[in-house]
Amino acid sequence: MKISFTLLVTLLFTASLSAQVFESTKVWFPQDHSAWKIEPQSVQGYVIAGSKFFEPANTDLYFSQFDEFGQFGWTRSHASGFTSLDVFWKSFCKSTSPVGFFSVASGTQGGQHKAYALLVNSFGMKWWDRVSNLPEGITFGGVCIATNGGYIACGGNGEGNAAICKFDAYGNLEWSKTYPVSAFLWSVKPAVGGGYVAAGTRQVVRIDHLGNFNGSSTLTLPVSPDGSAYSYTEFEEILPLPTNDGFIVTGSAFSNSHSAAYSARFTYAGSQVWSRVHDAQNTNLAGTPVAWINNAVVSGSNEIVTSWRRGPVSTGGTMFFQKMNFGGTLIGAIGSMGNNIPVQEAFMTKAHGKYVVGGVRGTYSAVYAYAREFLPATGAQTNEEENLPTIAGSALLGGRRQQISVINSQPEFEQGTAVEPGPWSPVSRVFYTDLSVYPNPTTGLVNIGGMLEPGAMLRVMDMTGRLVYERQIQEGERLINADLSNQAKGVYNVVVTGNNGVMTKKVVLN
Repeated sequence: MKISFTLLVTLLFTASLSAQVFESTKVWFPQDHSAWKIEPQSVQGYVIAGSKFFEPANTDLYFSQFDEFGQFGWTRSHASGFTSLDVFWKSFCKSTSPVGFFSVASGTQGGQHKAYALLVNSFGMKWWDRVSNLPEGITFGGVCIATNGGYIACGGNGEGNAAICKFDAYGNLEWSKTYPVSAFLWSVKPAVGGGYVAAGTRQVVRIDHLGNFNGSSTLTLPVSPDGSAYSYTEFEEILPLPTNDGFIVTGSAFSNSHSAAYSARFTYAGSQVWSRVHDAQNTNLAGTPVAWINNAVVSGSNEIVTSWRRGPVSTGGTMFFQKMNFGGTLIGAIGSMGNNIPVQEAFMTKAHGKYVVGGVRGTYSAVYAYAREFLPATGAQTNEEENLPTIAGSALLGGRRQQISVINSQPEFEQGTAVEPGPWSPVSRVFYTDLSVYPNPTTGLVNIGGMLEPGAMLRVMDMTGRLVYERQIQEGERLINADLSNQAKGVYNVVVTGNNGVMTKKVVLN
């Protein structure tokens, strides 16, 4: 069969567009902003949201729209009326009635800690905003549409414990609850069978539709290249599987000397099925490279595609991806997404026939957009990441779980014991397993909390081993506020040393 020259040229041009990368940036009013969540519009285009997180007066929420070719359209800003807003990176989702986008942030108004809820239409225009009194210290990570109307927002409280709030369809706070889990929750989604699952700081939490705590499970990961545990994770995102029999949790993981992206599969009952660690980067090298800020989407061929960005903490870098099947088996090697603009914060969605990333370019200098129809082909996978086996009995309501021994860095199974009444709270003899360090990154002030051993020493050191902060933990202390604002930007080790062992976590100072 003959193909006309015009048709051949058209086919070649179409194929060229399909393989082409479209990316662009746009300055968002004053610089030093943060944006790390995108949602597709109903028919075409995408919306990204964020705030001037690194500005002294972080008071407004920002929305921008871009199309399938990465070109920015409208940009809107909405003033909260607050003295300041807390972290606003992911607490943003689509709304259904009316159609648009919902976002929520915490902050200060009139000297009181409050929630600011905002609903905008598909063009970023405000439908309404609401202010509600909020328990002191609660900040938000992620948000989703509630199954009984309104919205569910997850995060943490001022004592380092997980927290979840419910807002009605008009943005008014209905209830707020904290849980006996030392974690900051970054993502929440409705659970098959009812209730919700939330994930953050190596924890998966399950609640019912009224916010009652149904238990938690601790994420386990392969050890890092230096043999130490990935003891701290952040920026978790939940991806429900289309088979309705589980979900994927992705995030950034840190060990004593490495940073990596990770993917793990859980059942809705709370059992971890498998986990993978991708692209481990040695944070001790010049420039402090990291594999950082990732999430996953499901491709049209039912593959899990996990993406992340690699490069120095401050300047950002290239985005990479890894394909897997639902069983955790790698499909091909790690591939580059081919961006030419260094990316600092990045979030991928698969919508309107394209892989689309929204975020911030390196050094937080502009909002960023990326779009392409197909990801590039990769060679055979190298099988560098170890696939963890299923851990028998690791359901949310107790059982054995895998811990990492601080002595030999080998997996060690222990039977949990309750630290307070109830079926939850399995703990290890490694007393600081649930150590929390947030916000992370930070501009100076950092909260360090968890089940801390009285008499243990808390130290913060830079990557050369220089001591920049030290204090002894007192009886009953659950949260310590450390001020690192006078230190140089970079990655620091937070180290707790006591009779029960040593726990180290990373904190990034921007």
